Amino acid sequence: MFESLRAWCRRLAAQAYTPPFAATLPSNARAFVAVEPARKILWRRIRRGLWLRLNGQAALEQRRIRTSDRRILWIHQGMPQIGDSLMDLACRVLLRGRAERIDLLTDAHLVPLYENDDVFTHAWSDAREAAGHDYDLVIVLSASAQSLREKLRFFRALPYVNLHGFYTGPEFNRTLFGFLRLDQLLDAGIGAANLAAMARPHMVVSDTVRHSVDALSLPPRFVAIALGGVRNWRTYDAWSAVLDALDRAGNDVPVVLLGSANASAMRDALFAHPHRRVVIDAVDRHSLPEVFEILRRSSVVACADGGLMHLAHAADAPTVALFADRIDPSYRLTAAIRAIAFHAPARVSDIAPSLVAEAIDEALRHGVSGTSERCV
Repeated sequence: MFESLRAWCRRLAAQAYTPPFAATLPSNARAFVAVEPARKILWRRIRRGLWLRLNGQAALEQRRIRTSDRRILWIHQGMPQIGDSLMDLACRVLLRGRAERIDLLTDAHLVPLYENDDVFTHAWSDAREAAGHDYDLVIVLSASAQSLREKLRFFRALPYVNLHGFYTGPEFNRTLFGFLRLDQLLDAGIGAANLAAMARPHMVVSDTVRHSVDALSLPPRFVAIALGGVRNWRTYDAWSAVLDALDRAGNDVPVVLLGSANASAMRDALFAHPHRRVVIDAVDRHSLPEVFEILRRSSVVACADGGLMHLAHAADAPTVALFADRIDPSYRLTAAIRAIAFHAPARVSDIAPSLVAEAIDEALRHGVSGTSERCV
C-alpha cells in the first residue's frame, strides 16, 4: 500500500512538468526536476487541486471543447508580458470558424494587441463587460487562483477548459504547447508536425494603423532593431558595434530603432556615435499595433528575446534573435518562424557584434527560411 501511495504521489507531481499530450515539447523539465524539491512540486499540485474542489471548479472542468460550445470567453489575465500573451494566445487560430462568438478578457495594456482580431469578437480588460453576455464555455490559462480569479467572481457556474492545467515550473515553448493542447481539447487530430508548421504568434491591425504607418514614409527596405530590455542578461548593449560591423561590410541599409521608454538611453548613446546609414528614431513613439506594422514592413528584425521579438514573429518578419542563460531558442521558436538564433550561456551581450552583423547581412541578401541556431 505504501508503494502504491508513493506511485500516486509521483504521478500527481509529474503533472507539474509533464505535458498533458504525447507530443514532444521543448522544455527544461529535466533541469527543473533536478533542482526543484519534489515535496514542493507535490504540495503545489495538491494545494491547487484542493483549491479547485473547495471552490466548486473541479466538477466543472471539461476534457474537451464540444461542438455545442458556440459562445466562448477566453480569460488570459495575470501574465502581463507581451511575449507570454502572444505565445499563449497564438493557438486561437484553431478556433476560427468553430464558434459563433469568442471574446477575450485580458490585462488592459494587452487589449490593443487584439482589438482588431480576426478570431476574438471583443477584447476587454473589465470582466463586467463580458459578464453582460451569455457563454457556453470559459477557457482559462492554468489551475492557479490567479488564472481563475475573474471566473470565480463573474462566471463561477460555467464549465471551462484549462489550457496549461497543472503544468507549471519549467521553461517551455508556450506557442507550441498552446497549439498541441488546443488541438487535443478540440479533438481535431491535426497532428504535431502540422501544428508545428503553423505555430507562431498571430496579430491583425486596422486600416487606421496601416495608414498611420504609411504616413511615416519608411524606406522600402530597412532593418528594425529592438533596443532596451527589462533584465540585464536579456538586454543587448552592443547595437552600435553591430552597425559599425555592417558599415565595414559595406552594408548601408537604413535602420529603424524601436523600443519602449527603457530604450531611450541606449537610443541616445547610439545617435551620439555616427554611422554611415540612415537611422530613424521610432523609440517610444508608437502604439503596439503601429510597432507591429513597422515590423511587418521590415526586411529583417534584430532583437533580443522579448516582447518586440514576439511581435516580429506575429508579423512573420525574418529575425536575428538573441537568447541567453536558461532561455534556449527552442523554447521560443517553431518551424513556422523565420529566425537566425544565437544563444549565449550567461548574457545576450556576450554574443559578438560581428556575428549579429553577419546574420543581418545574410538575412538581407538571401532571406530567412525556417529557424537555425548559430554558434557563439
